Amino acid sequence: IDGETAVLVRNKRSGQQRLVTERQMFVPHVDEEVLQVQKLIKLADYQGCIVRGRDGDDQFYYGANQEQRSFFLPPHSEMVELTWSRGRRRERRDLVLTKIDLRPYYMSFEFNTHTKDNVELILEGSFFWQIVDLPSMVRMTGDTTGDVCNHARSKFIEAVSRVSLQEFMQEFNKIAENVHRLDDGFYAERGVKIHSLEVTSYRCADESTAKILQQIIQETTNRMNKLQQQESANEVSLQKIRGEIDREQAKGELIQAQIANTNATAKMEGLAEGERLASFLAATENSVPDPKQRLELWQVLRKREALEAVAGQNSHFYYTPADANLTIEARG
Repeated sequence: IDGETAVLVRNKRSGQQRLVTERQMFVPHVDEEVLQVQKLIKLADYQGCIVRGRDGDDQFYYGANQEQRSFFLPPHSEMVELTWSRGRRRERRDLVLTKIDLRPYYMSFEFNTHTKDNVELILEGSFFWQIVDLPSMVRMTGDTTGDVCNHARSKFIEAVSRVSLQEFMQEFNKIAENVHRLDDGFYAERGVKIHSLEVTSYRCADESTAKILQQIIQETTNRMNKLQQQESANEVSLQKIRGEIDREQAKGELIQAQIANTNATAKMEGLAEGERLASFLAATENSVPDPKQRLELWQVLRKREALEAVAGQNSHFYYTPADANLTIEARG
């Protein structure tokens, strides 16, 4: 006997059983017999198990508890075996467990259902679920996986029977969300928590209907592709229009800047011309006392400057009779 091995011994006279766990070379007495050589039962941190005693009461052991993670079975006790259903449709109940995994994990399912317009569908999906209350699970059900899948199937059948095929195709994710969200306490009573429930695929049970469904899906896909292409084209056109708007706005800003610059230039030239005129009038005030004559003299000088500017270029200058101060006389 060592740390991994123990012996269950029965006294032939009294019928009493005792478990020998002390490390030794064990030899039974004359009136004793060895009923069983036990191996140490070990539990991982995420595992649990059930031990049923002579009085029928269940004791729950958890690997997360340091004092329960390894033990030998006491006398007159046994490990409780759970028999669960397996397969995508839970058609076989032959999965025997003595150690229960308490971690969250996925479980797939598949079942048939009918829509409101009597189209038979085969739904495939998965649960992400976890056992959170082992005593409640053992008390309420002997087939946890079968109960979970059968309850989800009944809820799906109820929900899908209210919608048509077209509505189901558009909202099957929402239907799965409602089945999960509208939990009536069934799972909690069995110590189970469903973290998520989703439909991964669906198909028609009837082959001819399945072909029509494929055509509908293909047409829907083509329509979505065309809509995507149109959205891309619209986005390109919109971007082009925005570019034109930005260019016109920039052009308008340029024109405004040019106008402001031209006005500023004209203003500066006007101020300069005014200063020249004022200086001229002030300088000729003594020599030409009459203001009107001084102004006429200034105009003559400006005409001379204009003639010099024209003479320096290959251009023509036209005077009106008033500008040329011509007098036409008729002589006989």
